[in-house]
Amino acid sequence: MSNFNKKLFKRLRLNHAYGQLIAMIFVPIMIMACIGTALVLSETSNATRAQQNHLAVAILSRYEYTSKQLIRLIEANPQKTDRAQIILQNILNEKYLMRAAIMDGAGHIHLSTGYLAKNPWPSIPANQTFFGPIKSRHNNVYGLSLGTDPKTLEPMWLLIELDNQPLELAHYRVFVVLITTGLFTLMLLLLCLNFYSRRWIAPMYEIRMQLQRLNADTLDQHMVINSTGELRLLQRDIANVVKRLHFSFLELKEHTEQTEDDLRRTLDTLEVQNITYKQARDQAISSNQAKSVFLANISHELRTPLNSIDGFIHLMLRQGNLSNDQSLYLQTIRKSSAHLLALINDVLDFSKIDAGKLELETAPFDLEEAIFDVMDMLSPLAAQKQIEMAFYYADHLPEQVIGDALRFKQILTNLISNAIKFTPDGEIIVRARMEHDDIGQCLIHFSVQDSGIGLSGTDRKKLFESFSQGDASVTRQFGGTGLGLAISKQLVHLMQGQIGFEDNQERAPTEKGSTFWFTAMFSVDDEYETVHPKFSDIHVVSYLAHPATANVLRHYLEDYQVHHVETQSILDLFSRLNSLGHAPENTWLIVDHSGDTEALLKEIRGRYTGNLAVYGYQMALEPNMLHEYKARPLYQPLSRRAVIQLLSNQPLFEVEHIDDFKERNLHVLAVDDHLPNLIVLEALLGELNVKTTKVQSGQEALTVIQQRVEQGYKPFDLIFMDIQMPVMSGIDTTRAIRSLESTLDGMRMPIIALTAHALADEKQKLLKVGMDDYVTKPIQIEQIIQILTNWTSDRFVQPTNKVEKTVLVEALDPQILDWKQSLQLAANKEDLAQDLLNMMVDSFPTELEEMQQLIEMEDFPQLEHVLHRLYGATRYVGTPKLQTATGEFEQFVSTLRKERRKADEQFVQETVQRFDHLQMVIHEVEIAAKQILDKP
Repeated sequence: MSNFNKKLFKRLRLNHAYGQLIAMIFVPIMIMACIGTALVLSETSNATRAQQNHLAVAILSRYEYTSKQLIRLIEANPQKTDRAQIILQNILNEKYLMRAAIMDGAGHIHLSTGYLAKNPWPSIPANQTFFGPIKSRHNNVYGLSLGTDPKTLEPMWLLIELDNQPLELAHYRVFVVLITTGLFTLMLLLLCLNFYSRRWIAPMYEIRMQLQRLNADTLDQHMVINSTGELRLLQRDIANVVKRLHFSFLELKEHTEQTEDDLRRTLDTLEVQNITYKQARDQAISSNQAKSVFLANISHELRTPLNSIDGFIHLMLRQGNLSNDQSLYLQTIRKSSAHLLALINDVLDFSKIDAGKLELETAPFDLEEAIFDVMDMLSPLAAQKQIEMAFYYADHLPEQVIGDALRFKQILTNLISNAIKFTPDGEIIVRARMEHDDIGQCLIHFSVQDSGIGLSGTDRKKLFESFSQGDASVTRQFGGTGLGLAISKQLVHLMQGQIGFEDNQERAPTEKGSTFWFTAMFSVDDEYETVHPKFSDIHVVSYLAHPATANVLRHYLEDYQVHHVETQSILDLFSRLNSLGHAPENTWLIVDHSGDTEALLKEIRGRYTGNLAVYGYQMALEPNMLHEYKARPLYQPLSRRAVIQLLSNQPLFEVEHIDDFKERNLHVLAVDDHLPNLIVLEALLGELNVKTTKVQSGQEALTVIQQRVEQGYKPFDLIFMDIQMPVMSGIDTTRAIRSLESTLDGMRMPIIALTAHALADEKQKLLKVGMDDYVTKPIQIEQIIQILTNWTSDRFVQPTNKVEKTVLVEALDPQILDWKQSLQLAANKEDLAQDLLNMMVDSFPTELEEMQQLIEMEDFPQLEHVLHRLYGATRYVGTPKLQTATGEFEQFVSTLRKERRKADEQFVQETVQRFDHLQMVIHEVEIAAKQILDKP
């Protein structure tokens, strides 16, 4: 493309002045020209057609009489037809006449003359005296009635054909005139545009080029002014602005040179001060190291007794002969211990956040259960102040999420405990809803609303600062470290969320208190599906005075398809009790703990003898009174688990089933300088049928190990090692044990660090010195089970046919049936693994028959449900190929639901093909399972 074409293309761009000018002038003129041309051509055509019509009427009128005479002449004497023909030829003298004819109504031509006279004429319209124009060979035909023939009684017509060439010539002449006028107008417009361009647009481009050439060095150059009119004034103003910029630049340059001199002197001063600051920094680093050492020590000193307290509480709760009162008291003590541990974590977490060493864990946990655990832990504090607590959990929230459950509970504990602390009476409502949902992760919004004292505007500014509360009087009245919100803010940021505060009065003037909220990002398993239990045969009548709790109960019962009747008052409740009477076993009455509970229960039992539950705090419900009136407690705050236990009539306090390690014949060495910790650990291991040897120092541990080696006994299966011990620490003891193992062939004992330290880098240090794992005090029974399972799995007692079973397992295709994976999924319990495999294999015929019927009926939503059920079963058995086939089949069927479309023939065919493949894979699994299960 040439430079001229490029310039022309740029000028025609509509975002430039030239292009806009062309668009504003040429587009309207072209539209008007087109409309005018169409109108002129239309009017010209109409005028010429009208002129031709008048000419035809005149010709026909002039020759009407002659034509009639010629008809009579021919009828009187047919031999005179030639003479009549000659007379008719005179009509050809008319202007634009091509031919003429006299014709009857039947189409018979009596006389004709002119060019192509014998050519066929168009058909004559009936019941008319005059017609035309009618198109015939690019000409127009007109006709006039001459009456009827006396002999044949046929109507006679005089027909003429006029030439259309004059009409077309008139069109062409008008069109040529219009084109000439348009070209002349276009030339005038181009001349005007050229004048406008030279007068306005060219000077504007020149001004732009002058401005583009300006820089700091050319500000003092003279600008040439060659424009006229307003543009000349504009160019002169720009020149004046450039001069002022030049003077300002000179002043700025002088100021900069002066500033550089001042800065140079300031840097010399800062260099001297940096030496002082460096010394202060070294002192701060030393102080920070001392703080870290102090926190490590205080963590050990505080967690060590907590480990004993929590351990003994757990052992007491494991006793089956405890009364409800004793279980309640122990649960309260355990909650207080957990609250004390949370306060210790606040102080330690503040130090870890300050040092940048806090790391979040990622593990799946039940989100709703985690929130309820925090509320249940803090419920005694709320019960003392008679504060109602409720918890809303949105329906579309996932039940299982992946994140740091401990840190999440810590944030929620700080917010709820603050709400309880600053709420004299009223209510606290915790809500959880979905903020943003994405594939594989979700952002969840949590809020804690209270009806407390609220905060002033000045207090909000320092709300999330460390070691600060509302004001001094509040601090003296309510106490606290002032670290809770500061730590919560840091933890929320680590969870990719935000935290904030709202005044309830800003939302509604009649409300009081405040609402703290935060968001947190969690990973989710999209394949996990929450299934609510169904209690469609259960009937519930309830009266709860707290509206929020009543709404929560109503929501739960609707999810479980319970027939629910909600009363509005005590009188309404009593009136409904009269109709209940001797209610069946599937009927429950839920009443609120308010006022005189004993009198209320007495009145209810006088009217109603069925199932009864009383809702309230643990501290407010007296077990003996409930036992007397055969009532069951429903503890506040309300939870799904408690409602399910109530409707299922499950025991209130259940003893947890603990895995038994008796068959493994394990022997564990416990090393700790704190005797209560050793007693707790020995008792917990004893419940698991694990033999324990206790020592209270590292030197004693080395002595015991050496004695067993010298006496020829097998080494310990596992060692629990405390870290901070006098004389010889756990780290030194571990190094000595590893050194001792190096002198022996093939002996290596797993060493688990059992420490009260809680700093972030502690685990890495312990692993470097030779330890295998890390457990933080206070230790729980679940942690012990996990440690024993992970580090003593090779100690399992094998069956008597071990060699035969091993041969069979090795002969199997691991893609069809991976027996090692099955054992791992069943916690290395072979009986459980066989039961799971057997249950899945037994379900194959039913599942295949149901799927085949659903495919035939094209019920693909139900087919997706059956496939999901089978896929869930494969996740507990090592069948990789079947799990893949089932999962892919389920994903394929789910596309119909996700894309919201109907199944076509191609979709049905592919579904049948996938079902055939699934049948083949299931047959392979059945064959492999027979070798494991010894089935015929």
